[in-house]
Amino acid sequence: MKDKKKKGAAIDIYAGKPFNRVIGIDVANSTIKIWTDNGEHNEYRNTVREINDAGLVYSFKTNYQMYVLDKEVYEVGDLSAMGSGGRGKARYNSNAFRIEALIGITSVLKPGTNDKIRVVTGLPSSLSKNSAVADEIKKSLTGKFSIKSVKWDQVDDITFEIVDVIVVPQPLGTLYNFVYDEKIGELDQKLLSQRALVVDIGWGTTDLAVLEESRVRGTFGFEIGVSDYVANLQEDVNDKMPEASIYALNPHQFDVALLESTTVETPFGKFDLSKLSEKHKEIQARRVYEAVMSLGLEFSKLYRIILSGGGSLQYEKYLRQFFNDPRLIIQQDAVTANSKGFHLLGQF
Repeated sequence: MKDKKKKGAAIDIYAGKPFNRVIGIDVANSTIKIWTDNGEHNEYRNTVREINDAGLVYSFKTNYQMYVLDKEVYEVGDLSAMGSGGRGKARYNSNAFRIEALIGITSVLKPGTNDKIRVVTGLPSSLSKNSAVADEIKKSLTGKFSIKSVKWDQVDDITFEIVDVIVVPQPLGTLYNFVYDEKIGELDQKLLSQRALVVDIGWGTTDLAVLEESRVRGTFGFEIGVSDYVANLQEDVNDKMPEASIYALNPHQFDVALLESTTVETPFGKFDLSKLSEKHKEIQARRVYEAVMSLGLEFSKLYRIILSGGGSLQYEKYLRQFFNDPRLIIQQDAVTANSKGFHLLGQF
């Protein structure tokens, strides 16, 4: 993707293609991240909930964003709602996943544009070799869609067509984001050619990929994620501080509260969870480290070890201690790294 602009005129980088826009989307269990052209992006908690009474869209004013898809009404933004959930292939082939993806795509589109879109998304490494799962995602997302976006009294009809869907191992998004040189608008071919290990610590899983010469040389996955840290901490707090009634907060609410402060408020007061939180971050970081080391990879051949995903930021202190390796890089844009990389992958 060279020469995006020339003097006096902007260049249509998709000229001659069946699409006029590329959207990278990471439909995670905790947070949905979308990245598209000109750096336009969105990020929000995966809290999609169906509303049975369609009349509520027009009669009940709410701060939540609502969408009407296939005559059903969905609201986004209520932390008490949960996403599609699950870690296996059933999640990615579910109607709930399809709805979450389509709503995410709609969130960065404008009425009246009738965009033709190439969508790039990812699968956990453990599923990336399962072509049937990828084919089902492509089938469910390809086609023409008309979705209403509703916020207060503002109702917009968003019409678009998804003409192409690319499904890749999730860590590939992190790599593309890492090697992209924003100054020249190109991928750093030297970095892209060197062997690297990407470790993506997400909500439900930790995904790994060995990458070299723009190719995936191996993929691995563990069912170790931030949700385990949240659940184990919640259980420990319930055991040691039963007066907190910590289960009054669902996992999304508890996670958001912890990201803001380790002094967490429940209906029964405020509770300092700093010591317990650090304890469980260290436990999870050790689990990730031991799982990675158990793979028997030839670490001497790696030029860098790139850690991404929300978990890499939460456990950063302990991950650096355990790996104790100068090649370790923790991406500061770790949460959006995959969606940005997916968008780049769709362009090159």
